[in-house]
Amino acid sequence: MKKMMKRISILLFALIAFVISIACKEGILGPEYPITDFSEYNCVVVATVDKVVHETQGYQPLKTFKATIKKSLKGDIVIGTQINGKAKIEEPRAVCPVHLDENSDYLLLLTKSKGEYFLSRFSFPVKKGYKYFNDYISQIEKLLNKNGKN
Repeated sequence: MKKMMKRISILLFALIAFVISIACKEGILGPEYPITDFSEYNCVVVATVDKVVHETQGYQPLKTFKATIKKSLKGDIVIGTQINGKAKIEEPRAVCPVHLDENSDYLLLLTKSKGEYFLSRFSFPVKKGYKYFNDYISQIEKLLNKNGKN
């Protein structure tokens, strides 16, 4: 009986370790914005999120959002334009899904396909108020100007 309990404990520990290893991880962003190549993104903007819909199960990932553009770093979206966006469907690879708060400003890197805007969990959306928010905008502007708005 002791041997069986030991095996069950080991299996339970292994299962917990496995679940932890595949659980999503919240990205901790340092002073340097992690993306330096913006070629896969059609638009880089600062926008106020006006409305947001998240899934109601699991990690409650983002489904859709509406946002008003406050600043356009890359792309052809005019300031003041309201856009509709969706969460990009992608393999999570242990990165937490995007969560946006209504009535908050964000730095967003968007792709556009067939007239729709998509937000990836791998594009590191940053909420205004984060300690490096303004630094990221400056870094991105310098990179885009240096690389010809890649």
